[in-house]
Amino acid sequence: MKIRLLFLLLFTSLASSQDFSSQWTGLFSFTRIIDIEQTDERIYAASENAVFVYDILSRTFTKITTVNGLSGDPISQIYYRESDDQLVIGYEDGLLQIVQDDVVLDIVAIRDKQVINPDRKRINEFKANDQLLYIATDFGIAIYDLDRLEFNDTYFIGDNGAQLRIKSIEIFDGFLYAASSGDGIRRADISDPFLIDFTNWSQTNMGSYDEVVALDSQIYAIDTAGALFRFAATSFVSTGYRFPSRSVDATVTNNQLTVTGSNFLQIIDVNENLLNDVRDINGDAYVFTAGDSNGDTIYIGTTTNGLVRLDRADFSTAEFIVADGPSRNRAFSLTTAPNTLWVGYGDYNLFFNPFPLEQFGVSRLVEEEWTNFTFDEVLNINSISSITIHPEIQDEVYINSMHNGVLEFVDGMAETLYGVNNSSLTSILPPATDFVRIPDSRFDREGNLWVLASLVDETLNRRSPTGQWTAIDVSQFVPTISETGGATKMTITNAGNIIFGTIDFGVIAFDPAENKFGDLREDIQEGNLVSNYVSEVTLDLNEQLWIGSNRGLRVLFNANSILSENPPDARPIIIEDQNGIPRELLKDEAILDIEVDGNNRKWVATASSGAFLFSPSGQETIFQFTKDNSPLPSNGVNDIAIDNTTGRVYFATDNGIVAFQGDRTSQPAEDLENVFAFPNPVKPGFDGNVTIDGLTDRARIKITDIEGNLVFEVVSQGGSVQWDTTSFNGNRVASGVYMLLISTDDNVETTVSKIMIIR
Repeated sequence: MKIRLLFLLLFTSLASSQDFSSQWTGLFSFTRIIDIEQTDERIYAASENAVFVYDILSRTFTKITTVNGLSGDPISQIYYRESDDQLVIGYEDGLLQIVQDDVVLDIVAIRDKQVINPDRKRINEFKANDQLLYIATDFGIAIYDLDRLEFNDTYFIGDNGAQLRIKSIEIFDGFLYAASSGDGIRRADISDPFLIDFTNWSQTNMGSYDEVVALDSQIYAIDTAGALFRFAATSFVSTGYRFPSRSVDATVTNNQLTVTGSNFLQIIDVNENLLNDVRDINGDAYVFTAGDSNGDTIYIGTTTNGLVRLDRADFSTAEFIVADGPSRNRAFSLTTAPNTLWVGYGDYNLFFNPFPLEQFGVSRLVEEEWTNFTFDEVLNINSISSITIHPEIQDEVYINSMHNGVLEFVDGMAETLYGVNNSSLTSILPPATDFVRIPDSRFDREGNLWVLASLVDETLNRRSPTGQWTAIDVSQFVPTISETGGATKMTITNAGNIIFGTIDFGVIAFDPAENKFGDLREDIQEGNLVSNYVSEVTLDLNEQLWIGSNRGLRVLFNANSILSENPPDARPIIIEDQNGIPRELLKDEAILDIEVDGNNRKWVATASSGAFLFSPSGQETIFQFTKDNSPLPSNGVNDIAIDNTTGRVYFATDNGIVAFQGDRTSQPAEDLENVFAFPNPVKPGFDGNVTIDGLTDRARIKITDIEGNLVFEVVSQGGSVQWDTTSFNGNRVASGVYMLLISTDDNVETTVSKIMIIR
């Protein structure tokens, strides 16, 4: 078994990860630090699944994320080799990645080998010895040659060659030491060519140890109780020094040992004298994750506030160093306005139960700058499910909580929390004032805010523009709606009809003008839904209703028809697979979100298969983004949001947010009064697309030169089109004035505009 594993590690091929930075942007959180490496000029800080490099002199950041080729999986350790500018990243799943010359190399030998149990692959520590990198793992010790970019030896050092969880390793005085959790400390002569033989390793100590580290002319160990041991002759013996709690990190710089625990950082010298003792930052307690010192400076990683820099002589000068980003990676919901993204961090399970409650506030991205609002700043509301932006007032948003109701949030400040005492909202456990579960809310065309409440009879609530609340009792249509029919997502038709999904009763529609209900269920001639569990309802630009469930997709070609006497059944979309066999689109996929862009294309988030982009009819799959072919850090996509102003498409996952730069599109206009093109004029050096905006749906655009020769023609599929300034033959058009001749689909309305191009 040992020989077979060694052979597999030695001859595993090396691959380069793809760089996606031309079309993608990573929007990761850097608040939780996992590990720190430093040089005199730079700090390398690993967060959960990304890395930032901080230039000490210029105080600037460089981010390395999935967009650059990182895997997106949890990082456990990093090492920086300054002589060759190599950053080595170790992961909890055993993957190694080397960042060098702006290329990310994947070393998958440990991660992909089935002979190592999945729970034994974690990378715990690196120790360099010239070009050889010794790697402490949960199965033993692996050695990687950083010059040749290949594995060397692998050591299983437990009794009879058993796998040991090696937490820390050190090379000292000709010996290789290995500290394990539960099996003590072992050592071997590093010059012995047969270290793959477990009998050449001797056990110096029993017990559980977190660290083994050399300091000047001594080698020390720290056990899991925080006690410090020094090696004497044949074993480690207690020094009598004890750290305040268990160690999570230990480093040596300038003959001083820095030990970090979750609630302390201490620095001792070669005589075990305490030089520095950090327990808090300016009186506030933080959870520490990593630590290091360099001359007069201490660097501490935290779980919530990134990296902290302290002056060793004056702790009051604390400086927080964290690359710009959201407050956390686990993003649950996304909402956009022009050039703005809002992020919510709540959560709920399959049955829309929010417990255990999440308490993480919200984040806002405006013009590439993040503002993170804390739990206190959103009035301590729990489990934020979604955020609704006022269609006319971009700075007025409504934050929906699955426990506390709806918070009106204006200009970055909490205004009013609407709940049991000041609105028509009700609790699922009256007379309690909490347990007010709001999964979604939407504005209609009259400015009414419709609020969807789960597991109560008053499922629909309307807040008028003047602030008056009205409850609609849905139990008159579905008597058990408060028992098993938890509401999920909602949408509103142009006619003002409210449509929402449930977890047990399919789709329900309500006509406020007629006080009338309708529904779709899973049985044929009752709706033909794929399931009565409906997770998403979305209207496209033609008012077709796209219905997502835990088992697939259905489309109702006239959303308002739900309220008719005999509503038609929803239909599956039938496509042909690669073998020409008909099948249902997204059959058996758990659909979490459906978004429609300005060209009426459908972006679909799934629980396990990534994200899809479909043509307006769904017949053509334009993209399927997964963890393997894109920077998505997970195949579970919780939500999608589209900023049609910029063309950015945002994807929320439990492992972070990424954005894809799609075509800039906009919603179709009702007429051609506001047609414009930009940039205009097109100046020398511009090699992008000209956008023609303000179009009606299916408008015909003809572009001619000044003499009337047709050079380009297109029909819009939304409110805008792109022109790459080439003619029908594919050549770029010459300098000059070009005419835009635009007509509506029915030819009732026309307009003329001009574009000047300067080459």
